[in-house]
Amino acid sequence: MNRHVTDTLARVFRTPPYLILFVSDTCRMRCRHCWYTDAWKEKHICGPPLSFDELERLARSIKTLYFLSLTGGEAFLREDIVELVEMFVRNTHLKRYEIPTSGFEPDVIVSSAERMLRMNPTVPFRVDVSLDGTEETHERIRNTRGSYARALRTIRDLQALRERYPRFDVGVITTVSSYNEDEISAIAAIVERTNPLGEWMVNVARGDTRDPRAIEVDCKGYIEAHRIIDRRVRERRGGGHRGRFTGAWLSAKNATRRKVIMDVLAEGRFPGRCAAGSLGGVIFSDGTVRPCELLDQSFGNVREFEYEFPRLWNSPRGDEIRGWIRDQRCMCTQECFLSVSLLIQPRHWLDIVRERIKRF
Repeated sequence: MNRHVTDTLARVFRTPPYLILFVSDTCRMRCRHCWYTDAWKEKHICGPPLSFDELERLARSIKTLYFLSLTGGEAFLREDIVELVEMFVRNTHLKRYEIPTSGFEPDVIVSSAERMLRMNPTVPFRVDVSLDGTEETHERIRNTRGSYARALRTIRDLQALRERYPRFDVGVITTVSSYNEDEISAIAAIVERTNPLGEWMVNVARGDTRDPRAIEVDCKGYIEAHRIIDRRVRERRGGGHRGRFTGAWLSAKNATRRKVIMDVLAEGRFPGRCAAGSLGGVIFSDGTVRPCELLDQSFGNVREFEYEFPRLWNSPRGDEIRGWIRDQRCMCTQECFLSVSLLIQPRHWLDIVRERIKRF
């Protein structure tokens, strides 16, 4: 494929169709596998969080947003999170959004999610709750007593919403680290009991984590999780893409993505051209824009560009960063950016089609 495809896509879309937005730096957890630590924020976050008005000015510059992930920290701890979602829906013709959570504040999370659903009933929405092991392991990883029981309660209470809102889904995310890779079957059993109809996703610990030992992962645990997830989806359980006519294709894409990650973990194999900086991007709480969470390169700050996101995204600095990613053949296991990267890798399109056929 043309080596300048990422530059072309950036020009066509003008802003990334897949956006991760950090809306809060506050979190109750101190997870061993987390890279978004106080030390990281002290080094990289250089100003106050974007206010609602600033984010609205930013949103008005985005013509269409296909997917928005609101994260942090704990996104649900932001007091105006419901109004923030409604504002993005109104200004960006938002097609789908998702909020990952630790699940530690069940009442806040469920009440906020229900308000979002009432205000935006036609937009597919999912809350993904973190579950990293059996009770002892989960709380050891997250350094927070009571976090396991609260996460399970959050999953259960969100499922009550799922029964009433056809475009709402509940997912479970497990970050595979050196602390839980031997408990994959046990975690799968917990997921089966607590969220039998929702998607179970597995991430891999990466980056400069709070506990450096967390990233010493053997790929066997991830491979085992892939097999379990694949079986669940083929048995018509755990699809997790309600409200989307392309749901089966998304499941097929996720299966292909897991196989790519297994190749990276096992062989360090380059998975193909990366779409970070073109189809996907990250805005941190202070307005700094990066192509990916794991890269230090910055496009600049939206405040410096008077919140005109297209101008920042297509600046000479943006072209320079996309060129660097292309020339360095940047490689990682970041699931979000692998998702959009598969769209510009023709050699994986047939793999996605094969996975989709399995799901007929």
